[in-house]
Amino acid sequence: MIRFDRDQLAPPVPAAFTHARRVRFQEVDAAGIVFYPRVLEYFHDAYVAWMDAENLGFAEAVLSREWGAPIKHVEATFVRPMKFGDDVSVELVGCRLDGSDIWLAYRILSRGGALVAFGHTHQVSIDLATFKRSALPPDKHAVFARLPSLVP
Repeated sequence: MIRFDRDQLAPPVPAAFTHARRVRFQEVDAAGIVFYPRVLEYFHDAYVAWMDAENLGFAEAVLSREWGAPIKHVEATFVRPMKFGDDVSVELVGCRLDGSDIWLAYRILSRGGALVAFGHTHQVSIDLATFKRSALPPDKHAVFARLPSLVP
């Protein structure tokens, strides 16, 4: 099992991509903090924003069924609570590519730059017609490969 630790993902390690957001009212629980699965949504929103910024067109890929990379495993570690109205930065820190396996590492920072949460997704590139593993399309692979390489 691949795991990225806090030292690999916390500042001063530079971010490859930053997605700013504000914690919305509907994202907090009865305790007044972000409901834990929302962090996975934050990671995914940053992933989609990065893909769009890189002209990989997440929506177009999904709608055309050109390629897919469903989640196989996800982890998140929570360091500080996030509350309604907090401004945070969800950052894509880097990736690891190994055949059809893609690991993307993320962190969330407060407005002041404090580490709030970190984690990663493990995705598998597949042929959407057969749902069998397949190589990441060359144009996609080239873009993912430009991310900083992380080795756990």
